[in-house]
Amino acid sequence: MCNCNKRKACTTALGVIGVTLFVIFIVFPAVWRYSPSLQRSMLFLNRDFLSEVQNYSHPEVYGLNGTRNFYIHTNDNVTLGVWHVLPRNLLTNYTAENELNYEQFLSHGEPIIIYMHGNSDARTNEQRVELYRKLQDMDYHVIALDYRGYGDSTDVDIIDETGLVSDVMQTFKWVYERANGTPIFGWGHSLGTGIGAHAFSLLEKENIYSNGLILEAPFNKMSEAIRQYSTAKAFRNLPWFDFFIIDPVIENGNIFDTEENLKDAKMPVLILHAQDDLIIPYHQSEKLCSYITKFRKNTLTDIVLYPSEYGLGHQLIVRDKTIGNTIKKFIIYCLKTESP
Repeated sequence: MCNCNKRKACTTALGVIGVTLFVIFIVFPAVWRYSPSLQRSMLFLNRDFLSEVQNYSHPEVYGLNGTRNFYIHTNDNVTLGVWHVLPRNLLTNYTAENELNYEQFLSHGEPIIIYMHGNSDARTNEQRVELYRKLQDMDYHVIALDYRGYGDSTDVDIIDETGLVSDVMQTFKWVYERANGTPIFGWGHSLGTGIGAHAFSLLEKENIYSNGLILEAPFNKMSEAIRQYSTAKAFRNLPWFDFFIIDPVIENGNIFDTEENLKDAKMPVLILHAQDDLIIPYHQSEKLCSYITKFRKNTLTDIVLYPSEYGLGHQLIVRDKTIGNTIKKFIIYCLKTESP
């Protein structure tokens, strides 16, 4: 009787394991391949990690003084929520009630940084606000936008690379028209590096040039980021991995090939990556730097890697004690270099 019960228990356990393996290795890959909506929901976590209360209209709630909340209307009927954080040295000169002051100050001369966040949360994110404050203290303008589908920007049925890149391009043009020659930089984090690299390279093709691009925790291309992601380790060496997992993402227009987008770009590029980043391994930054350096012989491509013992991971490079000097050095270099 005991042996019989053991056999039954063993058979049941094997059955559960078999079903689990079937779901993981057969059902999920098939569902992933033929479900663009599932792919988008995993790539663009636009409603994930949001706190229950968001106060986009009052940036001061987040400790951001001298910050204006406003909206940019795109040519495809999307409204983008944006914060403009003034440089610290201008805070004594602005009038909070006069929003025109903000636009006029864009041509005052202090460098402008357009911030492009990662694939989750919104411009109110704690670590992002921490970066805005640090850049403000360095006397830089910060333009922090939420892409379509994010924050309080227009909700859309489909989020994709084309739309996100368009949002950054139109935000850049809005700033460019008001900057009157003031230098403009981009800062992208995680997915924002892929968006920014694509957008800024397309702007160059329209003869609209930025002064430099900072890439924090970038990937070299989306296909590589997916392949190296922790949950893909069980699948990536299987013969069907590309067909079921990688190819459909590319076929549905979410390519984010930062290598190709930057290899002919004229703007100086600074790459920042922590070696203990568990979301995007720092080796992808090394690959990106190595690849684009081969093509950009006379254009700065620099990389700064932060040792694992610093504990900065994917989100906390802003807390490195030397980050301010690193950014200042890069921006000073860019300002001494003639624009194309």
